[in-house]
Amino acid sequence: MEETNNIRENRNTDSNSNNILKDIISGKIFINKNIQKHLRYIFFLFFIAVFYIGYCYKVETTAIENKKLDRELMLLRVEYVNQLNKLSNAKKKSEIIKKLHDRHSTLKESKTPFKRIKTK
Repeated sequence: MEETNNIRENRNTDSNSNNILKDIISGKIFINKNIQKHLRYIFFLFFIAVFYIGYCYKVETTAIENKKLDRELMLLRVEYVNQLNKLSNAKKKSEIIKKLHDRHSTLKESKTPFKRIKTK
């Protein structure tokens, strides 16, 4: 007997939820006076939900863009360090002498050290 009561209660709640769903889809729920009292609040919640979805989308696209820029920055740093190493190697005295020798230049390395000129 208890089982039949439970089944009836379940059927009532199922039919009740079906009726509410039908009222929402058909628009009859907005005619109800209880709903009309709270219509401003419902629209406010709807506006907040739309704003929140838009804000989340904006944050997500910004995060993706930040990741792309971080990767690009990392690649640029690596390129900078490589170019800096090449430049520091090219400035070495031994490298300059090699390049002059490869180009068959008549310039030669000075064997005497530089002298300082003092002015009064």
